[in-house]
Amino acid sequence: MRARAWHEHHIAALPLDDITDPWLRQAITNEANRRWGRRDGGHHHGR
Repeated sequence: MRARAWHEHHIAALPLDDITDPWLRQAITNEANRRWGRRDGGHHHGR
């Protein structure tokens, strides 16, 4: 399903636990938090 999302819709679904580089994992987490809010129930932007 992830491969299909990538090929057909240009959407990448990456489990954070699969990303071994700590800098890259944090960068992706920061961007997700900026776009959609923190996972702990913080403010959601709705993007």
